[in-house]
Amino acid sequence: MDSVVSDKTGTVAWLGLNRPKQLNALSLEMIRLLRQQLDEMAQDPSIQLVVLYGEGDRAFCAGGDIRALYDAKDEPNLDTAAAFFSEEYALDDRVARFPKPVVALWDGIVMGGGVGLTYGATWKVATDRTRFAMPETGIGFFPDVGMCHALSRMQGGLGHYLALTGESVGSDVLLAAGVANGWLASGERPSFEAELVKRGEQGETAEQLQRWLNERFTPEHRPAEDVADFLQRVQAYFDSPSLSDILARLREGSTRDPFAAKALDILRQRSPLSLAVTFEALRRARNATYREVLETDLNLALQFIRRGDFVEGVRAQLVDKDRRPRWRHADLASVTHEEVEAFFEPITHLSIPFAD
Repeated sequence: MDSVVSDKTGTVAWLGLNRPKQLNALSLEMIRLLRQQLDEMAQDPSIQLVVLYGEGDRAFCAGGDIRALYDAKDEPNLDTAAAFFSEEYALDDRVARFPKPVVALWDGIVMGGGVGLTYGATWKVATDRTRFAMPETGIGFFPDVGMCHALSRMQGGLGHYLALTGESVGSDVLLAAGVANGWLASGERPSFEAELVKRGEQGETAEQLQRWLNERFTPEHRPAEDVADFLQRVQAYFDSPSLSDILARLREGSTRDPFAAKALDILRQRSPLSLAVTFEALRRARNATYREVLETDLNLALQFIRRGDFVEGVRAQLVDKDRRPRWRHADLASVTHEEVEAFFEPITHLSIPFAD
């Protein structure tokens, strides 16, 4: 079975992740196939719009195939990991700079590498089944795939909350925060796709297709759930330039607010080293370009495998599945500034094969 499938209906091209049993997790083979297909679609003048979707009804993409990286952890130069991350980040950049409109159907689980793959898409369409997360601190890693660029710019502490806790949110939060810019009830997905097929076969241009999408995804077509209370709590605890202050706010609020108590408990389970490096990565990303963030991510990714908690986190969550990681540090207070800074020391031989 092909891990990536493609089709063309007139002026609309369809590109599907096809590992539904693995929740469409990205393998290196998939990354290379997606890059190849996108390069060909960019050169095809008949294609006016590209739709990225996940096969099956459970996930768009649950992230990268981290088990394969774990299995290659003992390579002297981490060649497998270097190839995976550098080509994955180049693919993310390719989507973000794609010369034609891209629609990403975030139906079901969209996490980690799945977020990074499509965050630069023109339309990020959430559904009632969408569960969005950057859960990397739970496996001793950090929110990579260029997402620190986006997370660091989110208002009201939401980026800090998503990056540090790794908790998932649904379409209501994504739409309210502007993370997603389209809403589609999952039951309406077949008719939506059929309409795109029809318009593609009629030869509609990119401008015509985008005009229809703009009309289709106007605010009145979105769900009306009130997420103000959630966002207010996130802001009260996570909207701070200091990680220690965030923890202090949560400790103070945990005695009276279940949200704070739960968030504090989650952070206590995360890798302290991952939390510290993630917070510093977010701080640096605020004044960096998207490509600069991707370049930093490549460096950080290999540093996490070499000297971080990634190997132990994957062991605990996916290999032995004992869910009891033995992190390098007992708490955040024992992580030194020097340790964090060392993660940002450049590995000189690394590079990302950007398209231009």
